Amino acid sequence: MSLRISFLRPLLAIAWVCFLFCTPSAEASPVPPALVTGREVLLHPYFFALEDDNGHLSASSVFNSSSALVPLDSLHSGSPTGYFWLKATLHADSGLKDPVQILSFSHLTFVDVYLYENNTCVLYRQAGEFRRRSDISEEDGRVYTRLQLQPGKTYTLLLQVHHTKHFQPVFNFVLQSRREYFHHLRVQQTTDAALQGAMVIFFLYTLLSLLVSRFRPYFWLLLTVVGGGLFVICSSGNFIEWFFPENPAAGWLLNAPFLHIGMFGLYGLLIDFWQLKKHNRVLYLWWWWSAALVILTAVAAFCVPQFTGNYQLMIGLSLWKTPLTLVLIICTVWTCWNRLSTAQRFLAYGLLLAGVAGLVVPVNATFNREQSLATITLTVDITIICVFLLFATGLKEEMRQHEIGKQAALQELTELQQYQKILLERQVDERTEELHVTNRRLVKQKQLLAERNVQIETLINELNHRVKNNLQLLYGLLSLQLPMVKDGHARDILKGNIGKIRAMMLVNQKLFNFEKGQGVSLCEFIDELAAHLQKIYDTNGRTRISQDIPESLRLSEKHTLSFGLILSELFTNTFKHAFQDQKDPCIHVEAMAVGEKWLQFAYSDNGTGLKGGEIMDKFTMGIPLIKDLTRQMNGQITIKKEEGLSYSFLIPV
Repeated sequence: MSLRISFLRPLLAIAWVCFLFCTPSAEASPVPPALVTGREVLLHPYFFALEDDNGHLSASSVFNSSSALVPLDSLHSGSPTGYFWLKATLHADSGLKDPVQILSFSHLTFVDVYLYENNTCVLYRQAGEFRRRSDISEEDGRVYTRLQLQPGKTYTLLLQVHHTKHFQPVFNFVLQSRREYFHHLRVQQTTDAALQGAMVIFFLYTLLSLLVSRFRPYFWLLLTVVGGGLFVICSSGNFIEWFFPENPAAGWLLNAPFLHIGMFGLYGLLIDFWQLKKHNRVLYLWWWWSAALVILTAVAAFCVPQFTGNYQLMIGLSLWKTPLTLVLIICTVWTCWNRLSTAQRFLAYGLLLAGVAGLVVPVNATFNREQSLATITLTVDITIICVFLLFATGLKEEMRQHEIGKQAALQELTELQQYQKILLERQVDERTEELHVTNRRLVKQKQLLAERNVQIETLINELNHRVKNNLQLLYGLLSLQLPMVKDGHARDILKGNIGKIRAMMLVNQKLFNFEKGQGVSLCEFIDELAAHLQKIYDTNGRTRISQDIPESLRLSEKHTLSFGLILSELFTNTFKHAFQDQKDPCIHVEAMAVGEKWLQFAYSDNGTGLKGGEIMDKFTMGIPLIKDLTRQMNGQITIKKEEGLSYSFLIPV
């Protein structure tokens, strides 16, 4: 197997070299120049292209470096917002009648046009939808430039394209005669003027109808006409030329918000004219949520290109919800059709038409992307006109029926109010009776709870007395046995047990007070326990015991027993072992609250301290017991041996 691979490697290398040398380059098969005869010429097949990532290349350097350009179809573009250089050779036909030719395009934001003759730049123009009007020649427009071509001569056309809308740029440059281009331009402008004039007429009619009739659906129709009309004017470029000639990008920001204003008015028209609040509360809420979504989308469609320049995302945000709107329209028409009047059904036809248009628009935008903007404008304009005509037709019938049913509605409303009053009174009576039954049940439960609390309190008192008596009995027996014990080690053990029992007695007493609502005072508890242990081990009372504990500091009931046993061990160990050679023995105890969940407790003495393995010799039970009790309380302990012994506890409370 390895022999076959080693044999094939030289053959593959030779084949690869042959492929590289045999592959034709851009210069190996030059494209013939575009022949300019006055008819429409699509320049896309004649372009050689180069992508300039940063826009640092100059026109002269690109013109002289033809080897760096590749056929436009072979260009693998990177960022859609990059800089692209396009180069094409033009040959003016000797029979060219009009030397002025129009170079036109669509939707590109910035285009710089260079025309070379015999390696000399004879023309430079600026164009583009986002170009300032002051940078464009008076004879040119935003999407077209005039080229002066002499018959029989050959020119080199060099274009720098910078498309900032985040759409993949489409280089649909067309060269045609001046007469043909302006003929198409006049037809388009006439169509736009007719549609915009219709919008103005509808606006005035709707405004007058609203002022005269005060019928609220006219307001929503007026909002629809205003939003749609401004969208059409803005999309056609007139709005930008009127108000933003030096900042056309700002004018484009208002395109999507205008469309959403019209959609919001259409939603309000449906909700109000079909009386969804009265007949179908669920659809009413769904439509108002959709209207709120339209407003949020309008804000997002304005902010996204304002801060990112991404107009592709703006259009995506504007169109993503249209299929959902169509589904909602179909569901609403299907649900409400049977109850709709003849006048209201005219609006249903218009809404279905708007829904179909809303479905066609995103499909068209998906396949044609930015090139679909022209058809979107026409679709929106025709849809609004149809909705207006259908609504106006049905509204006249609705107004007539409205007057007829007004009196009947008032009578029905009066009867309904009386019926609701009867229902309300009946519900009040039923609720009052339910409250009486509930109150009697609560009184009975309260009595049972009071009796049970008395029984529980009696049992607790009895249990406390028995525990107290048992501890007192045990304490008295051990105290009586203490004088009879002669062995010193046994006496120490017995004293320690007596101290622990005394601590338990104090804990029992404090817990009993805690149950009575008095709490367990840490300062008082330490005073009593220290005084008792001092009587046992320090009969002369020469040891000073100082405290630094706030009087308001209290222990929880679940920690009192463990804490009392820890204190008993600490005092016992100190009295027994710490002050054998100390002239001024002293024990210091302090405590403080750390936050709301922790108690910091410190115990220290000025005794002899510990050396080496002395802990294991003297306190085989004491320190391990202290550590175990601290662990049971989920606390932490730190022991220091400098100048006596000091213990630091961090206990959750």
